[in-house]
Amino acid sequence: MVGLMALVESASCADGLLMNGDFAVEGGGPGVLTEGWGVSDVHEAVYTHVNDDGASESHSIVYSAAEAVPAGPVIQEFACAKNTEYVLTAAMKSDGTAMPLVRVISRRGDEALTVADLVSGGEQAWTVKTMRFNSGNSETLQVHVFGDAGIPAEGRATVGKSAIDDVQVYLASEAPDELAGDLALFDPPGPNIALDSPYTLTPAPNYGLCTDPDDKTQLTDGERTVGYFWAQPTTVGWSNAVPCVVTIDLGEVQPIAGVSYSTAAGVAGVAWPQSIGILVSEDNQEWTLVGDLIRLATRGGVPPVDKYSQHVFATGALQTRGRYVSLMIDSAPYCFVDEIEVYRGPEALLARAPEGRKLADPKQYFNESRVLSAILWRLNSDLSGVCDEIAASEMPQAEKDAVLAKADNLAAEIADLPEEVPGDFQTILPFSDLHARVYALRAPVLKAAGLPALTVWQRNRWDMLLPTDLPAPDEYERVPSLTVNMIRKEYRAEAFNLTNATDKPVAVRVNVTGLPGGDNPDYVSVREVLFTDTKDRYPIAAALPEAEAGDDGYKIRISAGCSRQVWLSFHPETIEAGQHTGAVEITGPAGVPSLRLPLTLKVYPLDLPDEVSIAVGGWDYTNGEGAYDATPANIPLLIHSLREHHVNTPWGNGSVRPSGGGYDAEGKLTAELDFARWDAWVQRWPDAKHYCVFLAVVGTFEGEPMGTDRFNRMVGDWAKAWTAHMRDQGIDPGKLAVLLVDEPHRDEQVQTILTWARAIEAAAPEIVIWEDPTYRDPREADEVMFDLMDVMCPNLPIFMSGTEEARQFYVDQQAAGRILWFYSCSGPMKMLDPYTYVRGQFWWAAKYDAKGSCYWAFADEARSGTSWNAYKLTRNQYSPLFIDATSVTDGKHMEAVREGAQDYEYFVMLRDRVRELEAAGAEGAAFDRAKQLLEDGPDRVIGDIGVGNLSWRADTDRGVMDQVRVELLEALVGLAGM
Repeated sequence: MVGLMALVESASCADGLLMNGDFAVEGGGPGVLTEGWGVSDVHEAVYTHVNDDGASESHSIVYSAAEAVPAGPVIQEFACAKNTEYVLTAAMKSDGTAMPLVRVISRRGDEALTVADLVSGGEQAWTVKTMRFNSGNSETLQVHVFGDAGIPAEGRATVGKSAIDDVQVYLASEAPDELAGDLALFDPPGPNIALDSPYTLTPAPNYGLCTDPDDKTQLTDGERTVGYFWAQPTTVGWSNAVPCVVTIDLGEVQPIAGVSYSTAAGVAGVAWPQSIGILVSEDNQEWTLVGDLIRLATRGGVPPVDKYSQHVFATGALQTRGRYVSLMIDSAPYCFVDEIEVYRGPEALLARAPEGRKLADPKQYFNESRVLSAILWRLNSDLSGVCDEIAASEMPQAEKDAVLAKADNLAAEIADLPEEVPGDFQTILPFSDLHARVYALRAPVLKAAGLPALTVWQRNRWDMLLPTDLPAPDEYERVPSLTVNMIRKEYRAEAFNLTNATDKPVAVRVNVTGLPGGDNPDYVSVREVLFTDTKDRYPIAAALPEAEAGDDGYKIRISAGCSRQVWLSFHPETIEAGQHTGAVEITGPAGVPSLRLPLTLKVYPLDLPDEVSIAVGGWDYTNGEGAYDATPANIPLLIHSLREHHVNTPWGNGSVRPSGGGYDAEGKLTAELDFARWDAWVQRWPDAKHYCVFLAVVGTFEGEPMGTDRFNRMVGDWAKAWTAHMRDQGIDPGKLAVLLVDEPHRDEQVQTILTWARAIEAAAPEIVIWEDPTYRDPREADEVMFDLMDVMCPNLPIFMSGTEEARQFYVDQQAAGRILWFYSCSGPMKMLDPYTYVRGQFWWAAKYDAKGSCYWAFADEARSGTSWNAYKLTRNQYSPLFIDATSVTDGKHMEAVREGAQDYEYFVMLRDRVRELEAAGAEGAAFDRAKQLLEDGPDRVIGDIGVGNLSWRADTDRGVMDQVRVELLEALVGLAGM
């Protein structure tokens, strides 16, 4: 790096560790932007030191880029002490495009490890941001100033403009008073008495990237992790282990004033802990609960959930004693920590018995407290966000002060929230009157911004939406138009958003008028999209219950200061083809203006077949008493919903296979098999396209080791009896597909598949051998396994991220007679994009002529029993629906399954018509365009879909599928007269 300044040691701690942090000294020269700050001469063109705009005075660094030229950071290096707490602060502003970033890094050779990040949220006024960090094992660190947060990854400037000022690093103990109230700052109430103390871990750490023999000492060694947290050996980590318990032995009974827990979260599916129970004991037998660290540490605000950051949850509010301190950590699906500290309190605490709840079984606390902790997190997080909006608003200061005083009162209510959670609690936002009043604080902010009492606006129906999202200023008075293009017998949707800028909840009436069939025709359903929280503490708008219907229309409720989405689902079966114009009438209460949205429904002269061509399944396990979160009470509702969404391929678990019977010494079947459970399942799914069964076979069958002649005869007779029974039922045995071993990727799994598949194939070749290999490169597998497969179903995210050679392997296997399907099993499902992850899978299937599409799993809500209280989840959930023990409610992810299956059917319809015309010798421009669309249509869609944008929070153009879909419709109509 040209011009990098020498190590800065001269700055006093009182003034901060960085030289010229306010950029007041111009300095300059080759490679020096302003005194103390170096910049490469390759990159300095996008940075300017100015004397006409600053946060505190007139100086600052301005970033301005008109094109994507090479760009890097402005840098200063400084000395620090090892394993010491520091505070990074900076003032930033943005044009809304370039998002400035100030980063502290540690260099280990050529490797740069991130220690702390301050990132702009797009604020267009000077905004001060602060973060506490630990130096880890470093004695020197660097501060890197970027004009845009995308530069570290891309190495090039982002078009836009931003400014940075007052960049400084302080010892945490010597930070200025004006920063003392910041969330990042915490002053330990006493020395760390847990340093180098032994501890136990239950269960044993199991996260591969950071698990090592030193896990037994790293949590109390005083060394903090530097770099990407869970990839460093200094971190201790677990996967799918809830709760994780760390019990520290202080050696003798000690007075205890506080505890801290250092962790990271915000990306890669890693969420902040939901609760951390603090328990103390003098004998490691009887325990006293003295608090929840998350509740104690987040009363002043919470760390961000939507970006990577390291954070220390800390409290100095304990007044207790003990030799053993146990932290019971609720963090799913991952738990990571690099340091735990226990702070000594005054000697007087030794004379006081610990106050708190006595627990014979500490897990009793865990099961009862985790939901309350998440409630408090959500309330504190939303209140903190509202206060930030108030502070940044254009309201007069007196009004700001009045609203912030109300916020203080709400904060006190939150702190005093009762410990008991109602048994019927649901994570539908807002989930209480208190929560609604938090959101209502936004009303004066929205009014000051110029929003009318009720605003209607629109985004793509698949885009992520938060209850606090707002229309752009130019949408305040502009009414959007709604357009739906479709064919008869299919389902398509359109959506719009309503924002309530008043300080009271509003209920409006929605009526669909002017379309064939009269007002609110029966082929249009109106859904009130619910906001629900997730275990990752990021709200989603996915649940699609039917809106309450009345004589005066559908009732839609909008909380004060919030937005609400309305989802319109269309399913015309008999109406005349053509373009129909109508409107959506929105009628508000007194004082709220009524609105009218133009609505165009274009119905093409085509009909969706009664059954879609592609196999659609999702390990529903709706056989017997059900599995995961399928129950006897909800199974009929679940099956009804799945069939309505084109699910035609049920999955049963191994219990549906025929059982009993008897076998002689040679393996011949000598007694009839019991088909009762199979028959009951088939009755639930009459006329299914396929019956898929996960057999989960092992190395024996009815006690006979696999591979023997007797084993082969036994399996063969059993399989033949099964297919014979299916014929007696009038079911084609070719509809039966068996998954022998799930996700094979090891040699021993392959050998099991080969042995079973050969025995089945020899006796009952009609049975489909269905496997889902998970090799990154399938060429590494024993190709004989593929020879024995009838259906190969690779994991789509693995397939899409693999090499072209790996994908070509499956194409070659298709040419050799194998059938291709795709499946996905990432999670949590409701945090994944219904557009890219769910609906997009069908476009990949269209591209590669795959015949099936499956998802894990339609009834898996992490065995919590409900989709309506995500705070109960101890691992990822996977259901695209909202289910509980007695109900099933539609969701956007399930709608994406249905629309994706219909998209695929468009390709089938157009392909069949093209083949028909091609056989007849057709020619012409319309015919050529249709053939070309079959080739490049899927490419245009999946070109924007990759493993990097399967998250719902990813920035994605979600309109491409419908653009191509309409082109397919136009092509089909264009070929109709040929």
